[in-house]
Amino acid sequence: MRLFPTSFIQATWLLLSVLFSSVVLAETPAVTHTEPLNTTSSASAMTLKTDKNDAIRMIENAAEKIDKFDSTEHWDSVKRLTGVAKAILIFPAGGQVGFLLGAQWGEGILMTRHGQQWSEPIFVEFNSAMFGLLVGAQKIGGIGVILSDDVIDDLVASPIKVGGTADLTVGSGISGKVIGGTSGISAMMVSENTGLYFGGSIDTFQLKLNASFNRAMYGEGADLSAVLNRFESEQGYAQTLRKRLEGIAYRSVYQ
Repeated sequence: MRLFPTSFIQATWLLLSVLFSSVVLAETPAVTHTEPLNTTSSASAMTLKTDKNDAIRMIENAAEKIDKFDSTEHWDSVKRLTGVAKAILIFPAGGQVGFLLGAQWGEGILMTRHGQQWSEPIFVEFNSAMFGLLVGAQKIGGIGVILSDDVIDDLVASPIKVGGTADLTVGSGISGKVIGGTSGISAMMVSENTGLYFGGSIDTFQLKLNASFNRAMYGEGADLSAVLNRFESEQGYAQTLRKRLEGIAYRSVYQ
């Protein structure tokens, strides 16, 4: 004798099957598809932001250096040339080490002159290899003037290297560098030095663009020659610094 009809038993099994399937589906984690993170792009954006902040800080440090430049006597030899210089170099910080053979390096900005006006800055690096009576290590920061258009044109095209420069002591903690060219003196620099370092040297001097800072400030593939021809001091970067240089250049010619 059957206790339950066949149809009831079949319906019960069907219901249990449905309930079991629901439980299994509920406990099975859903599979989701997510786009992979573009870590390369994120890192590039972060690097670009860091470079731009560092470049802006370099402009601020250069402005502080110019304030000191305008009020300190040992800069006079360079200051008197600002009214006739083709460009000015400002290196807020760098370094120098040596023992018979030496090396010098730094980062800074370069601006060209038109009348008493100065262009927006481009970012540069320098290094030099030295030979002479050298010993010690020191921190340096300097300002220089470029007296030749060829130096500027060559710099924008590719790194430039000149030989036969002389590194001379001007005073306590002060040294000067005279850079020769095919037509005579092409640049002159004066630097302040902190540390223990003795000697003078003949060296080679290389100047090149700081590609990462220029890219961060002006964009990939920016025309840096065009940047060096922007003389409106009310626009662009380093407005305070450029206005201060206008006054220095004017006084060097008319006072």
